[in-house]
Amino acid sequence: MMMEESLLESFRKEVNSKNAESFPAFVDSFTNLWDYEFGSLDNLPHDVDQLVADRAVEYGLME
Repeated sequence: MMMEESLLESFRKEVNSKNAESFPAFVDSFTNLWDYEFGSLDNLPHDVDQLVADRAVEYGLME
């Protein structure tokens, strides 16, 4: 549980410093690590999932 919280805290802090170019690689790296550590993306907290979606829309990467 400690690793999970640490990873989530780091993601939440760093996501705001990304731009449209670095954001996709950042999210991809995070989701690959999360999937490797915890076996699935199904247990991502809703706020992280929503943050990814909101930023993707903001950058025009998703509608």
